[in-house]
Amino acid sequence: MPPLSNQRHEAFSRLIAKGEAASRAYSNAYGVSGRTAEVSAHRLMRNDAVLDRIAELQGAAAQRTVKTVESLVSDLDETIAFARECRNPAAMVAAINAQARLLGLVVERSEVSVLHRPAPLPTKILELTEAEWTAQFSASRPGPKPALAGVKRNEVETRKANGDAIAWDAETASIRRRGVFELD
Repeated sequence: MPPLSNQRHEAFSRLIAKGEAASRAYSNAYGVSGRTAEVSAHRLMRNDAVLDRIAELQGAAAQRTVKTVESLVSDLDETIAFARECRNPAAMVAAINAQARLLGLVVERSEVSVLHRPAPLPTKILELTEAEWTAQFSASRPGPKPALAGVKRNEVETRKANGDAIAWDAETASIRRRGVFELD
C-alpha cells in the first residue's frame, strides 16, 4: 500500500505504528491538544485507510525485527567464515561459542559451589562446668586468647585470680553469678 495521500493521516499512522498514544499522535500531527485531540484521534482511528496503513507499517517493522535461531546461526556461520578468511582465531572461537550457546549445546553454570565449612554451633546453650570453663579460657591455655586488650585483659585476669565467675543454672534457665562480674 502506498503512503496515504493526506500527509497528516500518514504522519498520524507512522506515530501510531511507532507506539505513540493516539491523542498524542494526533496532537503532534495536527498541532492541537486537550479534548479536541482525544476526540479527533478516536474518530481517525475508525478510518479504514488509516487502520490499514498502521497495520502495514507495523507488519513491516515486525518483519525487520524478527530474528529466528536459523537466521542467527546463519549470521554466525558467515562471521566464522569471515574470521577464517582474516585468520582471526579469537573471533572464530567467540562466534562458535555464541553459536553453541544459541543452540543450547553449552549450559551456563550458575550453581554456587558448596564450600566445605564446619557445621554451625548448636543453637542450644552449652553448659560448661567451672573446670571446663577455666580450662577453655584460662591464661595458661596455649593457642589464641580471647580478644581482650590492655585494661580489660588485666580486669579479666584479676577476676579469674579472685575466683569471680558465672555459671548457667539449668533449673531456672538463668545465669547465676558468683562474685561481682560486670560486662561493659
